[in-house]
Amino acid sequence: MSDWLQGNFEIVKAHNRDRYIATLFAPQDKRVDLFTLYAFDAEVSRIRSVISDPLPGEIRLQWWREVINGERAGEAKGNALASGIKDVIERHALPLTALDAYFDAKIFEFYNDAFPDTIALEAWCGETSSSIIQMAAKILDEEAAKTSADACGHGGVALAIANILQRLPRTRARRQCYLPRDLLSACGLDPEAFVGTDKKTAIKNATDALCALGTSHFDKFKVAVRGLPMSLKPAFLPVTNAHYLLSKAAKPNVKPAFQVVEASAIRNMFAITKAALF
Repeated sequence: MSDWLQGNFEIVKAHNRDRYIATLFAPQDKRVDLFTLYAFDAEVSRIRSVISDPLPGEIRLQWWREVINGERAGEAKGNALASGIKDVIERHALPLTALDAYFDAKIFEFYNDAFPDTIALEAWCGETSSSIIQMAAKILDEEAAKTSADACGHGGVALAIANILQRLPRTRARRQCYLPRDLLSACGLDPEAFVGTDKKTAIKNATDALCALGTSHFDKFKVAVRGLPMSLKPAFLPVTNAHYLLSKAAKPNVKPAFQVVEASAIRNMFAITKAALF
């Protein structure tokens, strides 16, 4: 295995083990491109964890945007992941408009603004999480991927909301609010109160509402994914564990804003393996 491929392999394995396991069920000739796509998303997503101010984050994000748009060809050649994702995009004709929307959506992560409403949250999930699933589907089977928009859309939103719930203790600690204002208002909260108070009953009501939204999308995903060609299955396997996390976060004794909601690595591995085989 080449050094650059090993690097992508390790990035995905460390950042998103569900994607790593799912990719092992993809055809061998598709795995390199899937690992490259997922490593690219992991590197962009980790920008928020290594910056203390928005400006450096926007600069790093702009560098990736310019790489994708072919404006930094020389620099991209010296960066294995940059040259790799550029090659994957070109060979599979991944849509540059979707990637541009992906970069625009990622800017949200650098600031402490809240989504104005649930529609804006769903759009953000679509432009980030759903978009990556759609690109993975296109890598696996370009023709079949044309029929997968609903499954990608709903699956991506369900998975993104599950991830938001998992990260709530950390995002609240840095005073970020991923819950939309209309949902918070219905529970007697605003973003400042959500991140800055211990109104546990109201906050629990708000996270339960977010769980319900994610579960609604997961239920629609289950319907949409039925009948899709088996060639696309590896793109959707990472969504498998979203329902477990959403259900766990909604339990009366679980307060995801104050405690990390997670599943064991072995439980997730078995769930994805079962979904892959059956």
